[in-house]
Amino acid sequence: MSNEDLLQKSLLRLGQINAKHLSRIHELEKEYNQALAQARVLENENLKLQALANVDGLTKAYNHRFFKEFLSQEVQRAARQGCFISLILMDVDNFKPLNDSYGHQVGDAILRELCQVTKRAIREYDLLARYGGEEFAVVLPETDLVEAARIAERIRNLVQEHIFDCRGNLIKITLSLGVAAFRPKPDERISSLLIESADQSMLQAKLNGKNCVVVSA
Repeated sequence: MSNEDLLQKSLLRLGQINAKHLSRIHELEKEYNQALAQARVLENENLKLQALANVDGLTKAYNHRFFKEFLSQEVQRAARQGCFISLILMDVDNFKPLNDSYGHQVGDAILRELCQVTKRAIREYDLLARYGGEEFAVVLPETDLVEAARIAERIRNLVQEHIFDCRGNLIKITLSLGVAAFRPKPDERISSLLIESADQSMLQAKLNGKNCVVVSA
């Protein structure tokens, strides 16, 4: 066999090897892209699961656990930045008689719709959470007492004017709202004080005849 034949044979063999390697590279790229796509799907599913873990199943507002975590984080941020943080606690007036009259399914529907109405009155970066039963909390970052009271009044007015259509039952409700605000100092943990102050104001709103906003002194 001549040198030229050997060269041609070597080149042919080299071409076959390169083709095989290229084919394997393409297979590996395809496997990598598939694995990457699966990883993205899993990541999205995990994010959805995390979101569901933070949300109240009935109202789709945030749950009490996430509310406490968020409030604690925002208190620390307010302390670092030297700004106010405010909290609104609100309770549906006469909710038990409403449940007794129309049934719990109607009551549940009202709570769901109440959250939708409330979200129209607050800002994107505010947080609405179900505090418990028919009580809800609104955390207002970077908000002083005057602005918080204004937002609370806006919520109260929107809810008071809204007609809840629940299975053909046209129902109107009112809220009692308590408002508190603090400007925390560095390393000062005032989450519990903020909640206690807003809660006392909300109870005072009940004593004042309901359907009103009471601001902490």
